[in-house]
Amino acid sequence: MSRLVFCVLLAAVAALTSFSAFTAPHHDMHQMASADASVYASQGIVKKADAQGVAIAHQAIPALNWPPMTMTFAQPATPVALKPGDAVAFTFRQTAGGYQLLSASPAK
Repeated sequence: MSRLVFCVLLAAVAALTSFSAFTAPHHDMHQMASADASVYASQGIVKKADAQGVAIAHQAIPALNWPPMTMTFAQPATPVALKPGDAVAFTFRQTAGGYQLLSASPAK
């Protein structure tokens, strides 16, 4: 009899663990939606630009705890015309697929 009780309890714990695993991603999606609303700004030098993205060697971004680095940002719906060597001040946001450039203008 005690073995039956043990098996029932074990099954209940497994079921509860599975349920919490299914609900966890929804919590993460809420946090992701909050992150999408944030717009970040920096300055840097364009290393490469094409229709898909813009690679920028940017300064540190304290709001994200990022050191200076070079990374590629997805172009916005209306691509920004940039060329390698341009010094730019730019804004971007986090998306589900990475980071998207929002604006870029000559750095002052």
